[in-house]
Amino acid sequence: MMKLLKGLVILFFSLFCIYILESACFRLVESYANWRLTLAWGKPSEPKFNAILKKIPIDHFVKRPTDLERPGHLGYWIGEEHHYSSKVTSFTRPLRDSYENYIQSKFEPLAQFEIRDYGDIQEVVLPGFKKKATIEDVKGQKARRVGDTLEFARGIFVKVVLRDDSNSYREKTSELEASFGFMLEKGFACVVLPIFSSTDLVDKITRFQEKEELLAKNLFAWAEGKAATILMESCQLNPSCWKAVMISHPDEFVAPPKDRKLPWSYFEIDEDRRLNEEGLDLLYQWIELARPNENLYVSRLAGLIKISQDFYVNKSIPSIFASYVINCSRFIEEMHNPFPEKKVFIHIDPIQELEEGTIKQTISQNIEPEVLSEFDLKRIEESISKLEKQEEFSLAESRPNFDCEIVREYRDINTDDTKLNLVSNRDLILKLGLGFEEMGQGVLEQIRTKDPLFYRYYNSLRAIEESPLN
Repeated sequence: MMKLLKGLVILFFSLFCIYILESACFRLVESYANWRLTLAWGKPSEPKFNAILKKIPIDHFVKRPTDLERPGHLGYWIGEEHHYSSKVTSFTRPLRDSYENYIQSKFEPLAQFEIRDYGDIQEVVLPGFKKKATIEDVKGQKARRVGDTLEFARGIFVKVVLRDDSNSYREKTSELEASFGFMLEKGFACVVLPIFSSTDLVDKITRFQEKEELLAKNLFAWAEGKAATILMESCQLNPSCWKAVMISHPDEFVAPPKDRKLPWSYFEIDEDRRLNEEGLDLLYQWIELARPNENLYVSRLAGLIKISQDFYVNKSIPSIFASYVINCSRFIEEMHNPFPEKKVFIHIDPIQELEEGTIKQTISQNIEPEVLSEFDLKRIEESISKLEKQEEFSLAESRPNFDCEIVREYRDINTDDTKLNLVSNRDLILKLGLGFEEMGQGVLEQIRTKDPLFYRYYNSLRAIEESPLN
């Protein structure tokens, strides 16, 4: 009996220790918190509740307040939404901790970043991310030739403020330097944008997106007070220009457009407004319209509310907003651009990866190990092995057609793509070679070993492309 009792005590103590360890990892380790979210909800491109974990009362499965009957006093509903938001975004706590540590300790956070003007959008701080231009970029007149350097960003964080004659808005940039530094290191350009009205805001943003497609494709905006009301009004005029908006204590709430898709939204309100119910019926409409979506991530994260004070002692971006932008960008990218496994070889081109939402940190940076592991050379090795048994390619041909095994393999995989017939072997070698080079010298060396003919072609063509006489 004593042995049984002792065994039970040891079992329960072990389970308790595991529980404490798991909770600590979820609270402190960002990679683990993200992994547990994926385990509970599935991938953003293929979301699905985990049937087993759903039986456990963890934060990921907390019930949405809008699924319940609407209360008579919406102040109660705000309290429930605040509780829901804190639970459903609990996976962001390690990232928020990193952000808080950064803004408190970073010295001269913008020292290494370039600040540039783009017409009406001035003093944009750029993350310095660059990539190689492809044939598609040349055709779209984004670059003069293949291999040119193009600048891009994972998104732009826009702090919307009211413009006045004193140009006091320029102080906002210095107040937000530390916050901007953190966002820049995550791949987001940052800017403080002064505006007069919602029309002025939409006009400036629309022109900016038209002229700087790579840089301004994904915009995330935050505003307070009167500027927050204007930001809400801009969603009525053109909600598609924003990926997400963060609204802090608006002077007035504005009804959402019901005939158009809303951007993701996060609202801050104070306790007084909650108790007085001022404008809460309009806020309820925003949240209610954000939730009926087939995608699990959108339906649970696209409309959130938190209760906070109507002032900030520290004029930085709230940590919940910084983490919201970073995760929204990641989820939206994965939802709209799932990476097809059978075409990993094809989509290694860095430009295509940008267009499909996969962001590279720098040109010189190697891809992450988990992505590299998906780049399976086995199939290529089997096909290219035939090359080793053939006679060496004659370099004396006067008009080479740039035929090699990797190009043939590429075309075999994409037999359904009729447009590929219009692309020459020469352009394909440049396209694939740039992708191999972007993935790191190690990958290019593997290709050199397995297909020396491709390697020689690529180096020759790159030399021609980079020649000043070209």
